[in-house]
Amino acid sequence: MSEITGMYELLDALEEALKSADLAKRRKLAQTIRAYEADLPDEFYWSVGAQSPALLHNLMSSIDATCRPILRSKARGSIRLADRKPEGNV
Repeated sequence: MSEITGMYELLDALEEALKSADLAKRRKLAQTIRAYEADLPDEFYWSVGAQSPALLHNLMSSIDATCRPILRSKARGSIRLADRKPEGNV
């Protein structure tokens, strides 16, 4: 039985990838985060809070698209439960 890959494994992999990135790129990312905090503090502090699904969605989509090989670079479609046709006799 294999182990489940969860949020903490994802965060560990992300941390390792960022640590191995070029120092100038890490500094640019830090500057961008600080600028985001300074320019939109309400949004920034909400985004690092427990209720931040929009930021998580965009972050995960960006990481996924960036890390995927070129041949698989198409974004995945959204799942829209409201548009699905009812099944059975509903």
